[in-house]
Amino acid sequence: MQYPTMRFRQCLVGVPLLCILAASSSLGQRTAYDGAGTHGKKTVQAVRTELPVVLDGNLDEPAWRQAPVSLGFIQKDPQEGEPSSERTEFRVVYTAQTLYVGIICYDSYPQGILATERRRDNNLENDDTVSLVLDTFHDHRNSYLFRTNPLGAQYDALITDEGNNSNKDWDERWNVVAQMTPVGWVAEFAIPFKSLRVRESEDGLIWGLDLERVIRRKNEFSYWNGYRRGFRLENVSQAGHLTGLEGIETGLRLRIKPYVLGGVSQSVRRATPGSDASRTVTKGASDIGVEVMKYRITPSLTADLTWNTDFAQTDVDALQENLDRFPLLFPEKREFFQEGAGIFDFGVGAGITTGMRLFHSRQIGLSPRGRPVPIVGGGRITGKLQGVTLGLLNVQTEALPEENISASNYGVLRAKRNVFSRSSVGGFLMNREKRGSSDYNRVYGMDANFTFYKHLDLNGFFAKSEQPGAKGKWVASANAGWYSDFFQMGLQYLSVDPDFRDDLGFLRRTNFRRFGPSIGFRPRPNLPWVRQFEFSGSWDYAIDHRGRVIRRTDKYIFQMFFQDGGTLRIIPFDYEFDRVEADFQISGVAVPKGDYQWNVWVLRYHISPKRRFYGALDFSHRYGFYEGNMYKFQLSPSFKVSEHFSIETNYDFSIASLPAGDFSTHVMNFVINYNFNNQWLTSSTIQYNNADSFMGVNFRLNYIFRPGDDFFLIYNEGRRVAGSLDRQKDRTLQAKFTYSFDF
Repeated sequence: MQYPTMRFRQCLVGVPLLCILAASSSLGQRTAYDGAGTHGKKTVQAVRTELPVVLDGNLDEPAWRQAPVSLGFIQKDPQEGEPSSERTEFRVVYTAQTLYVGIICYDSYPQGILATERRRDNNLENDDTVSLVLDTFHDHRNSYLFRTNPLGAQYDALITDEGNNSNKDWDERWNVVAQMTPVGWVAEFAIPFKSLRVRESEDGLIWGLDLERVIRRKNEFSYWNGYRRGFRLENVSQAGHLTGLEGIETGLRLRIKPYVLGGVSQSVRRATPGSDASRTVTKGASDIGVEVMKYRITPSLTADLTWNTDFAQTDVDALQENLDRFPLLFPEKREFFQEGAGIFDFGVGAGITTGMRLFHSRQIGLSPRGRPVPIVGGGRITGKLQGVTLGLLNVQTEALPEENISASNYGVLRAKRNVFSRSSVGGFLMNREKRGSSDYNRVYGMDANFTFYKHLDLNGFFAKSEQPGAKGKWVASANAGWYSDFFQMGLQYLSVDPDFRDDLGFLRRTNFRRFGPSIGFRPRPNLPWVRQFEFSGSWDYAIDHRGRVIRRTDKYIFQMFFQDGGTLRIIPFDYEFDRVEADFQISGVAVPKGDYQWNVWVLRYHISPKRRFYGALDFSHRYGFYEGNMYKFQLSPSFKVSEHFSIETNYDFSIASLPAGDFSTHVMNFVINYNFNNQWLTSSTIQYNNADSFMGVNFRLNYIFRPGDDFFLIYNEGRRVAGSLDRQKDRTLQAKFTYSFDF
């Protein structure tokens, strides 16, 4: 069978861009590694050891005594610049294959240490934690983040552009063991060098390094180096330095990770429309394939291939409530598309408030209704080459006839160059071609992100789309903002041509020009129970290309951040204007075309995450909503029963009265987590949406029998519970096993 491939002849429009970036000025070459700007001053030396290191949560082996002790953690909150209220110390040793970081968190009240979570990749916001970031290229932009709590739960993320993209679904092989002691708690990290990408050097390596400790009961955040407010741990331009790394072995050259999938699926449908009789179709849901084949071309450049890709173990999407006429944005959760996703995250400036994505990988392998589109295979190259951050992606999909989706080929080219101390310029090209037709869509352009004076951000992009029978159409964005701890100000501009088309992106609408200024003040009062106030306002105006106002928002916000970590948010005034150019429906109630305006006020309280019972309560009233009224309630309580058992709920309830009728919506996502230990994890999800008459159940058991390799048992059921599709059901029961082979 022959499949279409990218038209590389036409894709050569990106080659001059690569040449320009590769031939950047000596300034760009130098500042990528010179630590200019605000880079940290502290340095710790890693000590090479030939002695064994036993990963047991104790730092009593002779190897640890060879390394110097690093101290001096400084508070960011609640008292910026003051020493941490509890002593923290760490050491760094390494062998040829592994980096070890040992951290002792002393605590004058060890009974108050909070540890409630064992799930992999939970952000651990309810617990005491220690985190470290490793800037292995020492480019002051990109890093690996590793975090744990006193129970040794693992969280890792791939950080791109100082946190503009934080990919928590990046999972690699590393380990950590933690234990509580009479004087605090200890965490012992073991990070294989083969799990990292590093810059090649014959004279030893210097990495960026920073550590964060969170004492949750005090809501205290302290850092080894980057403690200044207005920065986060992900801002590795603030990190210190790790020296002494010599003669390390990245080891991994080739990894093959096949999978075996076994199971059955069942669908139940009415025999005929309106009939009470049903027909049931049961078929096998088994398969084999290669989850990923990873080949390390150089220590800093990696190729990934996938064949007959399967995503059975991927978390289900949380149901969302749609109260307007535009599509909803769902996050990417599939592992193959998550790894290295930050490299392909271009044109980020417009996404701050519009939800626009020039490239959204969910357009590959998923239908508009969220059904899987078979992926025949794909390949990706990501990393650095001659100082250029490079990303290449090519994926081939099969057809999905029941949704009239054709087999297609998708290609993405991305190149980016660091300039100055915290800035970058780059370009991109995206291409989609449908098999068996002359239809294609191509989008290409350039983007730039600049940061000056610590808090001044300037970014923008422009892109052009091409398709058969249409002249090139443009989208462009420019944004400027100052974002410090006390003062924030922004100005955004976005223009999208009426006929701009982006098959690989997410666009809520076209044919508009948007202008959005904002300003905010965040003073810190000298009050025992309030840490910070926020007073802010934003004004958002959108016009079409004929100059008519199509959307306007004037919003004023007041927030209180309490010392215990809770927040109170009040929006006393929010004016909305919406021009509807075609009739549409909300939950079956008609809204005719016309001009509408209404006012909104919002009250939201978020309980401190240090409590076992926490979450948020949100209430809003839209007075005049499409010439009616709407009340909206959002409840998201969570309860940490124990370190093994937790319950999470998100319930949205809206009730509205419009001229054409009344409606109410109920959207629920209810999750029960039970974790036997850090390797045996279960989650059960119950979902309900009355607007779609949908109820779903998902159960997932995950056994991590070694880092990076898993056994999954997954049960999914979705059913319609009312309307013409009542009693329609879809079920699957599958077991999946993955095992990696390293060469």
